[in-house]
Amino acid sequence: MVLNWLFFSFIVVGSFSGQFVGVWRFSWPISEEVSGVEVDNTALMIVSIFLFNLVLSGFVLVTLSGLLFFILPFVFLCFRGFLWGLMLGGLSFSGFLLALPTLILEGEGYILAALAGVDLGLSWLNPRWLWKNEELSRSESVKRALKGCARIYVLVAIVLFVAAVVEAFTIVQMLY
Repeated sequence: MVLNWLFFSFIVVGSFSGQFVGVWRFSWPISEEVSGVEVDNTALMIVSIFLFNLVLSGFVLVTLSGLLFFILPFVFLCFRGFLWGLMLGGLSFSGFLLALPTLILEGEGYILAALAGVDLGLSWLNPRWLWKNEELSRSESVKRALKGCARIYVLVAIVLFVAAVVEAFTIVQMLY
């Protein structure tokens, strides 16, 4: 719940910042090619968006950063929310409504990935914070957290795949 609150609050903060500070104006990053994939090939676009969001944006940036230090998933999640807010601030109302389902789905996928990262970071930093009333060594705690992370990542993959499908169709709708 805290991660949801933080992420979506930073989207609002970024959106208002984009409205009041002219320097932060961005255009919506959609062109004839999306990540090097032709828009005409929707299936390839879905796979490309899904893999990028799952591997790079979700796993490497949000989850693995938590393994380094448990605060980093919070930082990257808030920064991403702020940047999304800046971009959304420049959209028309109809563009915002069209992008909203993608925003919610991808956001929830990243929030779940951040939860996995926080668990991984806490597992080695202080196992008692994560596993109360259990005397686990750091290595046992990390192993248990990795199992929990794998379970969470099943949900992350499902949510981000649905988000990729919605995003691909949103891109097609916005271009045509």
